[in-house]
Amino acid sequence: MPGTSETPAGGLFGKLKGKAKETLGSLTNNRDLATEGQLEQDKADAAREAQRRDAEAAQTESQAEVEGALQQNLVETERLQTEEAARQREISLEQERQRKEHQAEVAADQREKAVEQQAAKEQVDAARQEIAAEQDHAAVTREADRLEAEAEAAKAAAAELDNQDQAR
Repeated sequence: MPGTSETPAGGLFGKLKGKAKETLGSLTNNRDLATEGQLEQDKADAAREAQRRDAEAAQTESQAEVEGALQQNLVETERLQTEEAARQREISLEQERQRKEHQAEVAADQREKAVEQQAAKEQVDAARQEIAAEQDHAAVTREADRLEAEAEAAKAAAAELDNQDQAR
């Protein structure tokens, strides 16, 4: 079948057809037919190799898609873990802030109570000192009155003695 423009079928059928042409060309000493048969076998082999490579490429592409999706899942997992860690840090910081604020309030309350207690103690001490001063003042006033009365009595006795001396 030299000079025909038929396209050899791919796969096993194309290989068998090419082998048949090659064998028939060898038996009939028709080099063109034998060459055409060899070419059809080569084309069938090339088509099979192309199919194998297409299948490998599809598998590689599919595997790459799976790996890409897996990588995206890993990235998303890391992102979520980072967000959760940040949220936990924020919660922890807020709790620490609240704890310190509470401690500061307690300390301020304690200082305020201590100041109030000190002021009350100072007021009691001042009242006691005032009472003591009033008592001291009253005692001094009584002593002064007593001494004044004694001085008046002594003056009166002296005047009486002077009167007696003058009468004599």
